[in-house]
Amino acid sequence: MESYQEELTQIKTILKNNPKGMTVSDISREININRNSVAKYLDILRISGHVEMLTFGPAKVFFPSSRIPLSALLTFTHDYIALLNKDLKFLQVSDNLLKFIDTQRTDIIGKTIHSFTASFFQIPELAINAKKALDGTELTTEKHYLQNNQTYYLRIRHVPTTFDDGEPGVTLVIEDITDRKQTEEKMRRTIQEWETTFNSISDMVFIQNNDFIIQRANRSFAEFLHLTTEECIGKKCHQLLHNLNTTHASCPCQQAQHTKKTTTVEIYEPHLKRYLIITASPIINDNGDITGSVHIMRDITEQKQH
Repeated sequence: MESYQEELTQIKTILKNNPKGMTVSDISREININRNSVAKYLDILRISGHVEMLTFGPAKVFFPSSRIPLSALLTFTHDYIALLNKDLKFLQVSDNLLKFIDTQRTDIIGKTIHSFTASFFQIPELAINAKKALDGTELTTEKHYLQNNQTYYLRIRHVPTTFDDGEPGVTLVIEDITDRKQTEEKMRRTIQEWETTFNSISDMVFIQNNDFIIQRANRSFAEFLHLTTEECIGKKCHQLLHNLNTTHASCPCQQAQHTKKTTTVEIYEPHLKRYLIITASPIINDNGDITGSVHIMRDITEQKQH
């Protein structure tokens, strides 16, 4: 990776001496370097946080950035942070990271990420992606990490960094996402259990919105219509059950929407040649508005024929 330390330092010094800001042309004339090169150096300084830019009409004006001291930044954030130089040696680490890996600062500063023996830094992607970040590629991975018989889930960002001396480096930003992952897993299990229960019900069940469009259907309902559950979703109930383009005259859903109460009807459906009992229960949100309805349907044809 090329280093432009002298030019970057020149530009930072000039901007510091001109706090009202300078354009690319101003800087180009001052240091006698062509505008394209100056624009490239300014991009490097902006990415690394040394320079800020404001637009005034067609002109882009550059200023020295107001930077928060690194020590303060490491204190502000709850994330685990480590700074590596171009040799992937630790320059600085946050207190949160030291506490997490139960290590003293003196035991880590100056060591390379390859040589550090703590199991945390044996995560293969840490060193591999750090090398890629030195070439300007920002990478984010999610890994699980076992420590003291507890599993942690971490999101690890490798951020290309340019230090004040113009040398490249890498900032590791490590976020503990364990709580979120555990919540997602609980939700996944809950949904899976709900799906299993929903499809185990022998009665035919479907859920639709206020426009009579089916949102969910259990296996019993789909098999009754000789369809898959996926084929039921998105269809209107009166299309599937009654082969109509509008609601049925005895539609329990319409009644439930009107009364906000559970409604049961018994009908003979000539399209299916079946007697059905259909119960529609409104789904009411916290504001008291109906957002849809749940339908439970039974085929009572055999009872009617005896």
